[in-house]
Amino acid sequence: MSKKLWLAGRAATVGAHVVAEKTRSALPRTATDVPSDGVSLTTEWLTAVLCAEAPGARVVSWHSPGGSSGTSERAALRVEYNAAGQAAGLPAQLFTKSTKAFSQRLLLGAVDCVHGETYFYLDYRPKIDMEAAVGYWGGVHDASWRSMILMEDIAATRGAQFVDATERLTRDQVRDALSNLAAMHGTWWNSPALNKLKTPTDHYNNVANFIDMEGRCKVGLTRAQRVIPGELHTEADRLWEGTRTSLQLLTQQTPTLLHGDSHVGQTYVTGDGRMGWTDWQVIERGNWAYDVAYFLGSACDPADRRAWERELLEHYLQKLTDAGGEAPSFQDAWDSYRRSMFYPYSAWAMTIGRAWYQPKMQPEAVCLAILHRLSNAIVDLDSFAALGI
Repeated sequence: MSKKLWLAGRAATVGAHVVAEKTRSALPRTATDVPSDGVSLTTEWLTAVLCAEAPGARVVSWHSPGGSSGTSERAALRVEYNAAGQAAGLPAQLFTKSTKAFSQRLLLGAVDCVHGETYFYLDYRPKIDMEAAVGYWGGVHDASWRSMILMEDIAATRGAQFVDATERLTRDQVRDALSNLAAMHGTWWNSPALNKLKTPTDHYNNVANFIDMEGRCKVGLTRAQRVIPGELHTEADRLWEGTRTSLQLLTQQTPTLLHGDSHVGQTYVTGDGRMGWTDWQVIERGNWAYDVAYFLGSACDPADRRAWERELLEHYLQKLTDAGGEAPSFQDAWDSYRRSMFYPYSAWAMTIGRAWYQPKMQPEAVCLAILHRLSNAIVDLDSFAALGI
């Protein structure tokens, strides 16, 4: 069956489920039920998923102080327990992300991202010593691509402030964010437990089958031309070749757990100044350089990156070793880093180059700031030469 026919069939199935859910309005009661969103809950369901390991504990009430909608539905949640639950110290300040709308389910399901946060928070996060939210429950209803993750509300519990991608990070902040990536990469270095995850090449194929990624990148190059070095203005085809070739290398080399969408806008600063990572829908298994190049290329203004990147890469490699990874030599790592800037560039060229029928996933100012940084990195690092194209 062709990808288009498969997607059409899945769209029909998912759409039927969405209509049926609106008609049925069934509320979750047991831990195996997947809620339609983070505010269509019951005290029975919350008790089942939050109190199972605390004898006598139960949820007596809950409310949501608010939320937002984007590629997923987001809602804060405040939970009140009986005396046994309070004595057990069960979490009361929570946050939910869910796929309620048809468009959310189709987008995240079609590109194989609907399971990502459930995998991360429940399977991988508990073993990593890093700054990231704690997850408490996650589930996916595969037929409908209905999903929800229940996690810690880090804005309330840790005073987290989410980074504006147009702002300038300090060198110490960049180092700290890299330390977190190294802790994750080292912990899950070459682990068989990653085999259920997609690779960078898989992810590229999924996106390219759902969206004309190459065509939208060409449009994005034109729309962002004012912030992109002149020597790249006529290089749309080579940039695309670099994207495909580098992703193949990142898939073939020793894998670890990847964030998969590790741009600077996925980071936050806690109340005590620590850098952390959020938004884990796109987790993958692949080479460490995917995450590191994406982050450094998107986070650092060109002048800062030129001044800092070698020392920052050395710092990352040491932290990777400390966490149990097998760090390459600096020269090999430097070459991998240089080769790995193309997909991050293309991801953002596609974003600003969206067609009229695609959702606006990021503000134009954010797209332009990140494309300015990434395109300059491709030129500065002579990334074409690093790939031999």
